[in-house]
Amino acid sequence: MDVSVIIVNYNTTQLVFECIETIYELTKNVIFEIIVVDNNSPDRSIERLNDVFPDVKLILNDKNSGFGAANNLGNKYATGKYLFFLNSDTLLISNAIFDFFQFMEKTPDAGVCGGNLLTKELKPTISFERFKPNIFNSIDKLFFKIFQRIIYGKNRRFLYSEIPKVIKGYIIGADFFVRKDVFEGVEGFDENFFMYYEEVDLTHRIEKLEYKSYVLSNVRIVHLEGGSQSGDIHNKLIWMTDSLRKYYKKTNQFGISLVIIIEKIDIVYINKLMLFIKNIKLFRKI
Repeated sequence: MDVSVIIVNYNTTQLVFECIETIYELTKNVIFEIIVVDNNSPDRSIERLNDVFPDVKLILNDKNSGFGAANNLGNKYATGKYLFFLNSDTLLISNAIFDFFQFMEKTPDAGVCGGNLLTKELKPTISFERFKPNIFNSIDKLFFKIFQRIIYGKNRRFLYSEIPKVIKGYIIGADFFVRKDVFEGVEGFDENFFMYYEEVDLTHRIEKLEYKSYVLSNVRIVHLEGGSQSGDIHNKLIWMTDSLRKYYKKTNQFGISLVIIIEKIDIVYINKLMLFIKNIKLFRKI
Protein backbone atom coordinates (compact mmCIF):
# COMPACT_ATOMS: atom_id res chain seq x y z
CA MET A 1 0.00 0.00 0.00
CA ASP A 2 1.42 3.38 -1.00
CA VAL A 3 -0.89 5.83 0.77
CA SER A 4 -3.48 5.62 3.53
CA VAL A 5 -5.96 8.50 3.36
CA ILE A 6 -7.41 9.20 6.81
CA ILE A 7 -10.55 11.33 7.19
CA VAL A 8 -12.09 12.23 10.55
CA ASN A 9 -15.84 12.73 10.65
CA TYR A 10 -18.02 14.53 13.15
CA ASN A 11 -21.51 15.23 11.80
CA THR A 12 -20.21 15.85 8.26
CA THR A 13 -21.43 12.75 6.43
CA GLN A 14 -22.38 14.55 3.23
CA LEU A 15 -19.00 16.29 3.09
CA VAL A 16 -17.22 12.96 3.64
CA PHE A 17 -19.15 11.38 0.77
CA GLU A 18 -18.27 14.26 -1.57
CA CYS A 19 -14.63 14.17 -0.53
CA ILE A 20 -14.35 10.42 -1.11
CA GLU A 21 -16.01 10.72 -4.51
CA THR A 22 -13.27 13.11 -5.67
CA ILE A 23 -10.56 10.79 -4.33
CA TYR A 24 -11.85 7.80 -6.28
CA GLU A 25 -12.52 9.85 -9.40
CA LEU A 26 -9.15 11.60 -9.64
CA THR A 27 -6.53 9.36 -8.01
CA LYS A 28 -4.42 7.41 -10.51
CA ASN A 29 -1.09 5.52 -10.61
CA VAL A 30 -0.85 5.00 -6.86
CA ILE A 31 -2.16 2.25 -4.56
CA PHE A 32 -4.24 3.81 -1.81
CA GLU A 33 -6.81 3.05 0.84
CA ILE A 34 -9.34 5.30 2.57
CA ILE A 35 -9.99 5.17 6.29
CA VAL A 36 -12.84 7.15 7.87
CA VAL A 37 -12.89 7.60 11.63
CA ASP A 38 -16.20 8.74 13.05
CA ASN A 39 -15.77 10.61 16.34
CA ASN A 40 -19.04 9.37 17.86
CA SER A 41 -21.18 11.78 15.82
CA PRO A 42 -24.73 12.36 17.13
CA ASP A 43 -25.77 12.10 13.48
CA ARG A 44 -25.34 8.39 12.73
CA SER A 45 -25.81 8.69 8.95
CA ILE A 46 -22.10 7.89 8.53
CA GLU A 47 -23.00 4.25 9.27
CA ARG A 48 -24.32 3.86 5.72
CA LEU A 49 -20.90 4.80 4.28
CA ASN A 50 -20.03 1.25 3.29
CA ASP A 51 -23.32 0.90 1.40
CA VAL A 52 -21.94 3.48 -1.03
CA PHE A 53 -18.18 2.90 -0.66
CA PRO A 54 -17.69 -0.75 0.36
CA ASP A 55 -13.88 -0.58 0.19
CA VAL A 56 -13.55 2.23 2.71
CA LYS A 57 -12.49 1.23 6.23
CA LEU A 58 -15.03 2.74 8.60
CA ILE A 59 -13.99 3.02 12.24
CA LEU A 60 -16.63 4.02 14.77
CA ASN A 61 -15.03 5.68 17.78
CA ASP A 62 -16.94 5.24 21.05
CA LYS A 63 -16.35 8.88 22.04
CA ASN A 64 -15.42 12.25 20.56
CA SER A 65 -11.74 12.02 21.39
CA GLY A 66 -10.62 15.03 19.37
CA PHE A 67 -9.00 15.50 15.97
CA GLY A 68 -5.51 14.22 16.74
CA ALA A 69 -6.66 11.20 18.72
CA ALA A 70 -9.07 10.18 15.95
CA ASN A 71 -6.28 10.39 13.38
CA ASN A 72 -4.07 8.27 15.62
CA LEU A 73 -6.84 5.70 15.73
CA GLY A 74 -7.02 5.74 11.95
CA ASN A 75 -3.27 5.17 11.75
CA LYS A 76 -3.64 1.92 13.70
CA TYR A 77 -5.60 0.52 10.75
CA ALA A 78 -3.41 2.11 8.07
CA THR A 79 -1.09 -0.04 5.95
CA GLY A 80 0.31 2.67 3.66
CA LYS A 81 3.91 3.84 3.46
CA TYR A 82 2.51 7.37 3.73
CA LEU A 83 -0.40 8.85 5.65
CA PHE A 84 -2.58 11.56 4.15
CA PHE A 85 -4.63 13.31 6.82
CA LEU A 86 -7.42 14.97 4.88
CA ASN A 87 -10.22 17.13 6.26
CA SER A 88 -13.76 16.02 5.53
CA ASP A 89 -14.48 19.49 4.10
CA THR A 90 -12.00 19.14 1.23
CA LEU A 91 -12.37 18.22 -2.43
CA LEU A 92 -9.62 17.00 -4.74
CA ILE A 93 -9.50 18.68 -8.13
CA SER A 94 -6.46 16.81 -9.51
CA ASN A 95 -4.37 13.69 -8.95
CA ALA A 96 -3.07 15.20 -5.70
CA ILE A 97 -2.34 11.95 -3.87
CA PHE A 98 -0.04 10.72 -6.62
CA ASP A 99 1.71 14.11 -6.80
CA PHE A 100 2.37 14.05 -3.05
CA PHE A 101 3.51 10.43 -3.18
CA GLN A 102 5.85 11.00 -6.11
CA PHE A 103 7.39 14.08 -4.49
CA MET A 104 8.03 12.31 -1.17
CA GLU A 105 9.60 9.34 -2.94
CA LYS A 106 12.07 11.70 -4.64
CA THR A 107 12.72 13.93 -1.62
CA PRO A 108 14.22 11.97 1.29
CA ASP A 109 14.51 15.00 3.61
CA ALA A 110 10.77 15.73 3.32
CA GLY A 111 8.88 14.64 6.41
CA VAL A 112 5.66 16.49 5.64
CA CYS A 113 4.16 18.11 2.57
CA GLY A 114 0.96 19.89 1.66
CA GLY A 115 -0.54 21.76 -1.26
CA ASN A 116 -2.23 25.03 -2.03
CA LEU A 117 -5.78 25.30 -0.69
CA LEU A 118 -8.59 27.01 -2.56
CA THR A 119 -12.04 28.23 -1.59
CA LYS A 120 -15.11 26.77 -3.28
CA GLU A 121 -14.84 29.72 -5.71
CA LEU A 122 -11.30 28.48 -6.47
CA LYS A 123 -9.69 31.51 -4.85
CA PRO A 124 -6.47 31.18 -2.80
CA THR A 125 -6.97 30.59 0.92
CA ILE A 126 -4.76 29.82 3.92
CA SER A 127 -2.59 26.82 3.02
CA PHE A 128 0.30 27.12 5.49
CA GLU A 129 1.82 29.45 8.06
CA ARG A 130 5.32 30.84 7.72
CA PHE A 131 6.02 30.74 11.45
CA LYS A 132 5.06 28.56 14.35
CA PRO A 133 3.29 30.29 17.23
CA ASN A 134 5.50 32.77 19.10
CA ILE A 135 5.06 36.12 20.77
CA PHE A 136 6.38 38.12 17.82
CA ASN A 137 4.02 36.39 15.39
CA SER A 138 1.08 37.10 17.70
CA ILE A 139 1.99 40.78 17.97
CA ASP A 140 2.22 40.91 14.18
CA LYS A 141 -1.36 39.57 14.06
CA LEU A 142 -2.60 42.70 15.79
CA PHE A 143 -1.24 44.68 12.85
CA PHE A 144 -2.84 42.35 10.29
CA LYS A 145 0.53 40.58 9.82
CA ILE A 146 2.07 43.62 8.15
CA PHE A 147 5.63 42.36 8.67
CA GLN A 148 4.92 39.01 7.05
CA ARG A 149 3.19 40.80 4.20
CA ILE A 150 6.28 42.91 3.64
CA ILE A 151 8.65 39.92 3.76
CA TYR A 152 6.64 37.37 1.76
CA GLY A 153 4.12 39.44 -0.19
CA LYS A 154 1.45 37.35 -1.88
CA ASN A 155 3.36 34.15 -0.99
CA ARG A 156 2.68 34.65 2.71
CA ARG A 157 0.11 31.84 3.13
CA PHE A 158 -0.33 30.59 -0.45
CA LEU A 159 2.51 29.56 -2.74
CA TYR A 160 2.66 31.08 -6.22
CA SER A 161 6.16 29.79 -6.96
CA GLU A 162 6.25 26.91 -9.45
CA ILE A 163 8.82 24.92 -7.47
CA PRO A 164 8.19 23.29 -4.06
CA LYS A 165 9.32 25.39 -1.12
CA VAL A 166 10.49 24.54 2.39
CA ILE A 167 8.64 26.43 5.10
CA LYS A 168 9.75 26.95 8.69
CA GLY A 169 6.18 27.18 9.94
CA TYR A 170 3.68 24.41 9.31
CA ILE A 171 1.27 22.92 6.78
CA ILE A 172 -2.40 23.50 7.60
CA GLY A 173 -3.90 20.26 8.93
CA ALA A 174 -6.56 20.12 6.20
CA ASP A 175 -4.13 18.31 3.86
CA PHE A 176 -1.22 16.87 5.81
CA PHE A 177 0.85 14.25 3.96
CA VAL A 178 3.47 12.52 6.13
CA ARG A 179 5.72 9.47 6.18
CA LYS A 180 4.12 6.76 8.31
CA ASP A 181 7.42 5.65 9.85
CA VAL A 182 8.23 9.25 10.81
CA PHE A 183 4.73 9.78 12.19
CA GLU A 184 5.02 6.69 14.34
CA GLY A 185 8.60 7.57 15.25
CA VAL A 186 7.39 10.71 17.03
CA GLU A 187 4.40 8.79 18.46
CA GLY A 188 1.79 10.51 16.29
CA PHE A 189 -0.44 13.38 17.32
CA ASP A 190 -0.35 14.45 20.95
CA GLU A 191 -3.82 13.49 22.16
CA ASN A 192 -3.74 16.18 24.84
CA PHE A 193 -4.63 18.61 22.03
CA PHE A 194 -8.37 18.22 21.50
CA MET A 195 -8.46 20.49 18.47
CA TYR A 196 -6.12 23.12 16.95
CA TYR A 197 -2.32 23.29 16.98
CA GLU A 198 -1.98 19.50 16.96
CA GLU A 199 -0.38 19.69 13.50
CA VAL A 200 1.95 22.46 14.73
CA ASP A 201 3.12 20.33 17.63
CA LEU A 202 3.54 17.32 15.34
CA THR A 203 5.56 19.37 12.85
CA HIS A 204 7.77 20.68 15.64
CA ARG A 205 8.63 17.14 16.73
CA ILE A 206 9.20 15.91 13.17
CA GLU A 207 11.61 18.78 12.49
CA LYS A 208 13.63 17.69 15.52
CA LEU A 209 14.45 14.58 13.49
CA GLU A 210 15.83 16.94 10.80
CA TYR A 211 12.98 16.42 8.35
CA LYS A 212 11.54 19.39 6.48
CA SER A 213 8.05 20.62 5.56
CA TYR A 214 7.36 21.36 1.89
CA VAL A 215 4.56 23.15 0.05
CA LEU A 216 3.77 21.92 -3.47
CA SER A 217 2.24 24.73 -5.49
CA ASN A 218 1.12 22.39 -8.29
CA VAL A 219 -1.16 20.50 -5.90
CA ARG A 220 -4.41 22.38 -5.34
CA ILE A 221 -7.24 21.21 -3.12
CA VAL A 222 -10.56 22.88 -2.38
CA HIS A 223 -11.06 23.57 1.31
CA LEU A 224 -14.63 24.41 2.30
CA GLU A 225 -13.21 26.20 5.33
CA GLY A 226 -15.24 25.74 8.47
CA GLY A 227 -17.41 23.07 6.88
CA SER A 228 -16.24 20.52 9.41
CA GLN A 229 -16.87 22.81 12.40
CA SER A 230 -19.94 24.28 14.00
CA GLY A 231 -18.73 27.85 13.60
CA ASP A 232 -19.19 28.45 17.34
CA ILE A 233 -16.67 31.23 18.09
CA HIS A 234 -16.93 30.61 21.83
CA ASN A 235 -15.93 26.93 21.61
CA LYS A 236 -13.29 27.74 19.01
CA LEU A 237 -11.76 30.27 21.38
CA ILE A 238 -11.71 27.77 24.26
CA TRP A 239 -10.11 25.01 22.16
CA MET A 240 -7.57 27.29 20.54
CA THR A 241 -6.57 28.94 23.82
CA ASP A 242 -6.20 25.60 25.59
CA SER A 243 -4.17 24.07 22.74
CA LEU A 244 -1.98 27.15 22.35
CA ARG A 245 -1.19 27.11 26.05
CA LYS A 246 -0.21 23.43 25.82
CA TYR A 247 1.99 24.10 22.78
CA TYR A 248 3.81 26.94 24.54
CA LYS A 249 4.34 24.82 27.62
CA LYS A 250 5.75 21.90 25.59
CA THR A 251 8.12 24.09 23.57
CA ASN A 252 9.11 26.47 26.38
CA GLN A 253 7.94 29.50 24.43
CA PHE A 254 8.19 32.93 26.06
CA GLY A 255 5.23 35.21 26.77
CA ILE A 256 2.29 32.82 26.92
CA SER A 257 0.08 35.16 28.98
CA LEU A 258 0.46 38.00 26.50
CA VAL A 259 -0.03 35.68 23.54
CA ILE A 260 -3.28 34.28 24.95
CA ILE A 261 -4.65 37.81 25.31
CA ILE A 262 -3.59 38.71 21.77
CA GLU A 263 -5.09 35.51 20.33
CA LYS A 264 -8.40 36.24 22.06
CA ILE A 265 -8.42 39.73 20.57
CA ASP A 266 -7.62 38.29 17.16
CA ILE A 267 -10.29 35.58 17.22
CA VAL A 268 -13.12 37.58 18.76
CA TYR A 269 -12.64 41.19 17.71
CA ILE A 270 -10.62 41.07 14.49
CA ASN A 271 -12.86 38.33 13.07
CA LYS A 272 -15.92 40.43 13.91
CA LEU A 273 -14.29 43.48 12.33
CA MET A 274 -13.56 41.56 9.12
CA LEU A 275 -17.16 40.27 9.04
CA PHE A 276 -18.43 43.83 9.52
CA ILE A 277 -16.29 45.08 6.61
CA LYS A 278 -17.48 42.18 4.44
CA ASN A 279 -21.13 43.00 5.20
CA ILE A 280 -20.56 46.64 4.26
CA LYS A 281 -19.15 45.56 0.90
CA LEU A 282 -22.15 43.29 0.29
CA PHE A 283 -24.52 46.13 1.24
CA ARG A 284 -22.85 48.47 -1.23
CA LYS A 285 -23.25 45.89 -4.02
CA ILE A 286 -26.98 45.75 -3.29
